[in-house]
Amino acid sequence: MGEASRDPLMEATRAEVVAYGLRRATMTSIAKRAGLSRATLYRRAESTQQLVLDALAAEFARILDEAAEAASGGSPEHARARLVAITEHGIRRLWGDGLVRALLDHDPELLLPYLVDRLGRSQEVVVALMAAEIGRAQSDGSARAGDPRTLAVVIVQALTPFVVGRRLLEGTAGQADWPTEAARLVDAYLTPTASP
Repeated sequence: MGEASRDPLMEATRAEVVAYGLRRATMTSIAKRAGLSRATLYRRAESTQQLVLDALAAEFARILDEAAEAASGGSPEHARARLVAITEHGIRRLWGDGLVRALLDHDPELLLPYLVDRLGRSQEVVVALMAAEIGRAQSDGSARAGDPRTLAVVIVQALTPFVVGRRLLEGTAGQADWPTEAARLVDAYLTPTASP
């Protein structure tokens, strides 16, 4: 997903939240930044919160595209290794992402329902990519058996604290390379068990 393919409205929403936080971002300010009329904006979204969640899902998709491209460049030995590389690269990128950091720093309550009640669109983006990669890994024998979506949901649930809990992790053991630890978790979970 190149720069030219980015949605100007999602970019404007992202920039507004990074600059001012969700509470101070308004439909009017986002419309102005995107060069749209308010009427056009309201045809795209009902609220600022919806725009932010849309922008977050777009951001996750873009980061995962980058992570998948980076993993492919490393010539992984099998599909499980590719997924492990995507995991590590993806978490590193999410840690450095301005929109994710702004929401965690200033508006973490927006994310709470997606931590305790249901998967959000951003998480579904990750689940879909992981399920596809797990299916490939099962086909080449590098991942254990199981429903790919179920395994992907387990991984997303296990990795969520690595994304949202960066400050906690760094405060616990700041010198640890947490994205690498998360990747090891995924690798161990998907490695087929040897026959007795």
